[in-house]
Amino acid sequence: MSAIRNVLICFGVFWLSLWVAAVLARPFGTLNDGIVYGDGVLSALGMGVMSSMGRTLAAVLAGILITVVVASQKSELWALVVAALLVVDAPVRHHWGYPATAWDRLWQSVDLLFPALACVLAAVLTGYLRRRRSHFRRGVAVPG
Repeated sequence: MSAIRNVLICFGVFWLSLWVAAVLARPFGTLNDGIVYGDGVLSALGMGVMSSMGRTLAAVLAGILITVVVASQKSELWALVVAALLVVDAPVRHHWGYPATAWDRLWQSVDLLFPALACVLAAVLTGYLRRRRSHFRRGVAVPG
């Protein structure tokens, strides 16, 4: 029964992250207006990160929320469900008037995958910090 509850929590957190991303889309979208990116690989990576910044912040908040809300020993693993949903059902659509180049595909891939990666990293970091804090409260020193 706990697994079903955790799956439903993951779907709810994903749905909430979509609403947060929609609210953050305009402020973060203005950061990208007027920026001209180069033709290099780093420029494509940078453009992918910048174009997904609103969704990334929402995904980070979702990863933290999953780690705090889900009742499990390794609650950060449930962030993988949210990350998979962020990749599979991302509100990212690209329409081209001409065939996309390799550069275009690279920034599209980064735009799609970066929020999911940020969600998992935020969950892992939050889980680590929560375990470390609980060990210190019990008086057990944690190495590292």
